[in-house]
Amino acid sequence: MIKRLFTAAVAIIAPVALMAQDADSLTFVKAPWKVQKIDKGITLKEYHFTGDNKIFDSEQYVAIVEIDQKKAKGRFALADNPGKITRTSRFATDSSAVVALNGTFYNMRPPYNSVCYFKKNGTVVYDKVGSMAQRENGAVVIDAKGVISVEAAGDRNADWVVSHTAPSLMCSGPVLMSDGKDAFLVENSFNRTRHPRSAVATIKNKTYLITVDGRAKGNSAGVSLWEFTKIMHYIGVDDAINVDGGGSTTLYVKGQNENGIVNHPSDNGKFDRKGERSVVNAILFIKK
Repeated sequence: MIKRLFTAAVAIIAPVALMAQDADSLTFVKAPWKVQKIDKGITLKEYHFTGDNKIFDSEQYVAIVEIDQKKAKGRFALADNPGKITRTSRFATDSSAVVALNGTFYNMRPPYNSVCYFKKNGTVVYDKVGSMAQRENGAVVIDAKGVISVEAAGDRNADWVVSHTAPSLMCSGPVLMSDGKDAFLVENSFNRTRHPRSAVATIKNKTYLITVDGRAKGNSAGVSLWEFTKIMHYIGVDDAINVDGGGSTTLYVKGQNENGIVNHPSDNGKFDRKGERSVVNAILFIKK
């Protein structure tokens, strides 16, 4: 089994044999990432792949927050505002969160509800399952201690989440990786077209919140879900799930830039950090 590491100082994947299989992996891991320690056990990594350092033959902007759940003093939580839409950054500041990522798919018109099963602190907010196909074939799960994990539905029925005992659970998808293996992706426009993307990924005690910007010609093209899965391999995770992307893609880190946004949300059509879209739910990491 190939051992893969993505360190705080620089990304390293070994052995070299893996790099030979995919030239983009070498570009990814050798990039001069901007690395910042945000807090104990929390690291932010950013890089703009452009010029001679493109990946997937295109410009890409990747932002990654790595949280070591054994070292970081805090807990994961879900945020929502039933019947209303709220910016991811607002969810974060209202909860005094250190880090936040946009959540799952939702209605962009009233009643502004999640369209995937969503349970927070033991209360089911949205209970319908089975209508979103691969876009709800997994879940972000948070246990009573605030520890996050990614689960794939696998061979279970669509309503497997209904009987799940975790107090907080957010369905989403498609699942990108499960137990270190690529998940099956249906050949369709949503999966194949390059979009801004957001994901949650894990390996052992480490959790990664990942965004790739898009819809910014000449700056960041966005990725297909097959390309997004490759990025999961480059980082070296075991489990990964795609969450809502497109204009919703937002990664917040307290104290960064003028508004905490570290990627480039696309809703204003500019490659800046001011085009954040209001969403229905979000994933938070809150310090104890």
